[in-house]
Amino acid sequence: MKKLLMVCSVFVVMILAACGDIDEKNSREVKSSTDVASDTDEATETEKEEVKEKEKPLGTRSNPLPFGDTITVKENIYDDSFNAYESFVDITLLETIRGEEAWKMIQEENMYNEPADEGFEYVLVKVKGFLKESETEDDSLYFSSMNFNFVSNEGEVYDWKSAVIPNQLDKELYNGGSAEGFIVNQVKVGDDFKVSYDSSEGSPVFFFVK
Repeated sequence: MKKLLMVCSVFVVMILAACGDIDEKNSREVKSSTDVASDTDEATETEKEEVKEKEKPLGTRSNPLPFGDTITVKENIYDDSFNAYESFVDITLLETIRGEEAWKMIQEENMYNEPADEGFEYVLVKVKGFLKESETEDDSLYFSSMNFNFVSNEGEVYDWKSAVIPNQLDKELYNGGSAEGFIVNQVKVGDDFKVSYDSSEGSPVFFFVK
């Protein structure tokens, strides 16, 4: 009987250890709403909020990175032979300018820029990037406004509207290099939109813009 209990105990420990490995490898795993409900029927409101927050990894659309904070994003840099080099870039949103102020800056930069469409407004967002770590010293990361999208509060990715703007983000970064500049688009007037960054690795990273 004792031998049986010992065997069962070892088996349980092995299962728990395996589950621990799975959790570590899937740090962005999200629990289903059904699981959350069954686990928190008897929980306090505070406990429910804590569970809810744990479901939303920072930088996702449901939990964007707070404005002004910095997030490290994994990237791949490719050489001419398409060999991939693991790299990490720090990204920070520094400033958001919208409406009449943004249009004034855009108009002053180039008189041939067209006004925003009816019901829309221009938005300029200043972005900083720092390639803090890379496996290659000889190949660069192209860091520009083309990496970013403006996403409406309803979840629509805005079509890109071109405009000539001051200090547009458009830079090649080698290991240790940094860049700072504006990205631009039109959004619906007053929309509580988010900005997303498309990495070559993983899901887009979302940012609050204020």
